[in-house]
Amino acid sequence: MEFLWLVFNISILLIMLMVFAVSLMGVYLFCSSLGERWAPPVRVSGKLKAAVLSEISTELENANMPQKVVDLGSGWGTLLLPLAKKFPNHHFVGIERALTPFYVSQFRARKLSNLEFVRQDFFTYDLSDTNFVMMFLIGFMMPKVTEKCLKELPKNATVLAVRFPLTGIEADAVVKLGTSLETYYLYKGLV
Repeated sequence: MEFLWLVFNISILLIMLMVFAVSLMGVYLFCSSLGERWAPPVRVSGKLKAAVLSEISTELENANMPQKVVDLGSGWGTLLLPLAKKFPNHHFVGIERALTPFYVSQFRARKLSNLEFVRQDFFTYDLSDTNFVMMFLIGFMMPKVTEKCLKELPKNATVLAVRFPLTGIEADAVVKLGTSLETYYLYKGLV
């Protein structure tokens, strides 16, 4: 009886070690898919998400022609999916470098013909035909993102930056919903 109890305990211990090892491998594979320059996934509060979706929806409802909307660092597609469903005449593109969020987004968007996800470093993606850019990035990226937007976007393009403003450019609107983490900046025409 003691022998069976010992075998049972050792078996449970081995199973727990295997689960732990597989979990560590999963974390390693996920992080390695992010590459050299990566930003950790950032959770969007429900209040901030609703406000951003409302702002973008208003812009798209007032557009007199189909718009191309690009999300730089689209993550899991949290913002683009509801917009693509609501506005079938507009084209939505999510740029995501991290492997896991990219594939999850692609799967979630499989039935939407007006939404595509591109696995690419967004600094190499051409924005010259983009009408609306949205981003939920980290502060240290903003100087380079600002330079890219100024260089590539058409004069009448709109930019919505969540949490961190574009560098050295005054926003047309700053919307604070509470803390500084719940703030977004709207720019209408950068040049």
